[in-house]
Amino acid sequence: MRSNLNYLYKYYSKFVPCSRKKNGLRLITGMLLLLICMKTLAAGPLNEISTYYIRFDLKSSSQRITDRKLTMVPAHEEFRAAKFSWFPISGIIPALPQESAQTVEAKVKQNAFIQLLEQQGLKSIKTLNYDTIVSYEGCVQMPIALLISPYDDKNKGFPYTARVLFSPLSFPDQWESLRHRFKIKKLLDNFFLFFQ
Repeated sequence: MRSNLNYLYKYYSKFVPCSRKKNGLRLITGMLLLLICMKTLAAGPLNEISTYYIRFDLKSSSQRITDRKLTMVPAHEEFRAAKFSWFPISGIIPALPQESAQTVEAKVKQNAFIQLLEQQGLKSIKTLNYDTIVSYEGCVQMPIALLISPYDDKNKGFPYTARVLFSPLSFPDQWESLRHRFKIKKLLDNFFLFFQ
């Protein structure tokens, strides 16, 4: 069988110009590389966590802010956030011109998340003695669209714009009840589909 294929290749390849053989090999090689790249790109995001629960706590005592804390936790299940929407955020990060790109990007993301939570997140207030904690919560999907402009001498920082896929989110202690609600809603939807 192999000898027959070799014979056919040698016999018919006499009639195919050399430039076409090279172009055909290049085309096949390019297609194989493209398929390999597409496979790795498709497999990559499935292994990574793309949805995060974020929370910003602002603690104040005697009308003075005493502590600020941003928390980011992976959130795998879809039902935890009902609806995601794109939100634009812009601002300026105070920084030195010689700071590394990674440091500036981390500061920009943190500032964008805090700004987004304060504007669109679910707000809750707890008081204990003379301390008040204001919490803002939500869910964000990564990656975010980020554009950091060059250093601005006048404002002593890096201007930025970001677009974040965000959803206001209920408190983590309610996730279990949301899971049950989601299952019941799915069962009801399937039940009504049966009669349509």
